[in-house]
Amino acid sequence: MARTATPVTFFDAALRLLAGPGLPALRIGRLCGEVGVTSGSFYHHFGSWDGFVAALLDHWAAEEVDRPLELVRRADVRDPGERVTLLKGLALTIPHDAETAIRRWAGTDTAVAAAQQRVDDGRRDAVREVIAPLIADPALVAVLAEVGLSLLVGHQQLHHGGPPVDLSDLLDQFELLVRSHADTPARG
Repeated sequence: MARTATPVTFFDAALRLLAGPGLPALRIGRLCGEVGVTSGSFYHHFGSWDGFVAALLDHWAAEEVDRPLELVRRADVRDPGERVTLLKGLALTIPHDAETAIRRWAGTDTAVAAAQQRVDDGRRDAVREVIAPLIADPALVAVLAEVGLSLLVGHQQLHHGGPPVDLSDLLDQFELLVRSHADTPARG
């Protein structure tokens, strides 16, 4: 085990463990085994289990809310309809199996629940920001943002380990719904 690991290496391994065997597998020894380092490396980076969990949750929020929002805000994507399509594509890249495990974890850990709430709030705000240029009514924008978030969360919860349902088909329908309410014609 003479490998060097970065915090991101640990975060990636943690998300794989959450997506696979789930929360019971997320332990220091198993995590270090996945990364190929000793527990000394873990403690060097995070100091404690709580330090790791806080850093993992911050990383997850940045990757799953901040990065996608930054991408849809790019200056070269000016058309509101294109921004909706881009956000829809980004929703397909979410580590849904890991997030399902994080949602379960949030039911037993207040720090995880707070992080989950931050991610949900950030995603809701991102959807609002993306669809607001298309729809003049702020109340309708808020409702549609809630529908979009509910679709994503519901898909994660209903279809984890159950019958496969193509999320892209669901997101296509959400995009059609948003476009049907658009006050501003959008290309695409």
